[in-house]
Amino acid sequence: MSGSGEMSDLAALEGQPLCPGVRATRVSAAAVAGAVEEMAARENSRLADFFGAVEEGALVLRLVYALDPAREYLVIEWPAEGPEYPSLSDVDPAAFVEECEIYEQFGVRPAAPKLLNRLVVPPHAGADFPRLGAPPPREATTPHAAHYVTGEAIEFPVGPVRAVAQESLYMGLVTSGEEVIDLYLLQWHKHRAVERRLQGLSPEQALFVVERTEGLSAVANSWAFCRAAEALHELELPEPIEAGRAVALELERLYNHAAAVAALCQTTGLSVGQAQAEIALEELLRVNLASFGHRYLFGAVALGGPGRPLDPDALARLLPRAYDELRRAIESLWSTNSFMDRLEACGVVSTEQAGRLGLVGPVARASGRDLDTRRDHPFGLFGALPTRVAVRQKGDALARMEVMAEEAEESVRLVTALNTGPTFIPARMGPGGSAPGANGQAGAALGWCESPRGESLVWLSLGHDGRVERARLRPGSARNWRAFDDAARSRNVFTDIPIIEASFWLTVAGFAR
Repeated sequence: MSGSGEMSDLAALEGQPLCPGVRATRVSAAAVAGAVEEMAARENSRLADFFGAVEEGALVLRLVYALDPAREYLVIEWPAEGPEYPSLSDVDPAAFVEECEIYEQFGVRPAAPKLLNRLVVPPHAGADFPRLGAPPPREATTPHAAHYVTGEAIEFPVGPVRAVAQESLYMGLVTSGEEVIDLYLLQWHKHRAVERRLQGLSPEQALFVVERTEGLSAVANSWAFCRAAEALHELELPEPIEAGRAVALELERLYNHAAAVAALCQTTGLSVGQAQAEIALEELLRVNLASFGHRYLFGAVALGGPGRPLDPDALARLLPRAYDELRRAIESLWSTNSFMDRLEACGVVSTEQAGRLGLVGPVARASGRDLDTRRDHPFGLFGALPTRVAVRQKGDALARMEVMAEEAEESVRLVTALNTGPTFIPARMGPGGSAPGANGQAGAALGWCESPRGESLVWLSLGHDGRVERARLRPGSARNWRAFDDAARSRNVFTDIPIIEASFWLTVAGFAR
């Protein structure tokens, strides 16, 4: 990595500048355990991602830490030596899911004799299954945790084919009656090997795929990708383009939160409330169409500028009425006792759990974690446009809805402040309209954005030909699914599980990408 060197003193874990807001450092394989221990001991440090990449024929592992008070990310990398590396999740439990993923994709595993979970590679996958690296070796005993139920309990299967318009997902609800004792999630039915498909594409081609990886976070994931690509090209965008991106991002947050409210009404059996929320959702999607030309805002973010022009007059005319529909629907729910009773104390995630698992977004904020990249790692115009962050403490489904309701109001305020004029400027990536990576702009950078589900990260590495060598996508959903089984086990019954899922409002596509 450019500007990185082997560390001899772990106390100097500061790194060298990689791109704006990001520092990077390289450690030896022997020093990584100590580096993780030091970072875990830092009060204001949180593990944001952990992934691998094959570079010049060798596997390199990278940790991404968010240093929120310093408004920086720190990337720690080291060369993988042999089939094992130190068990990082023993020190920082937030690394466990990524340890499982790295084993599936690259065939290396934590050194500790621990069982891993199966994530996106199905059990019938052979050596020819598309992976980012080498397949895991054949082992005498399975490295995966056994999936079985004993005693008087049974496993009640739900999925992978579920209700209409729901993503493929298997839930194994373990119960001895009605209370959910445990829960198994199998999400590999949705896996599309997106990160592998991105290899060898130009940034423009890759953006088309990134935008569709998790359609309900198209703007956020696209912006994170573009930030990384534009950082490699040292491109600074004009303020009107940044304003257009911010408007699209907040409109995306608005319609997602409206959809979550409608889902919560559906799962609690409130047909009238569901209809009211869906009317608001439809109005917000029409705002998107009138403002950017697409109901789900595809194409609103492009490399170097907006792919679609914003119509500020249509936005100013239609948004107040659409949000008023949502506000009235939410206010009606606050006074509906049967609704409030179902959400209160349902699917509790404690502050300790949210911190230990590295949760982000509304799920984390509802559990007392005051995190928001718009404020903590300002991008675009958010540094000059302070964002009020909604936080609750109880960590239940009601707290998550309260956070989303408050965020919807804040999004309207931000959009109104940003919508001061036309934001369309023809996209231009540099001299001659060249794209990131051209003219020798090889290297790696990190991009980020605050999606409706929380912090979205993209690590992008381009070769000298300007094409993608490694694109690591880490949407908010990939971070938050790891808390779903904890929430389900917190003294809930069968009918609480759909409520918990609606209140998390995650996508399977964002996890099993």
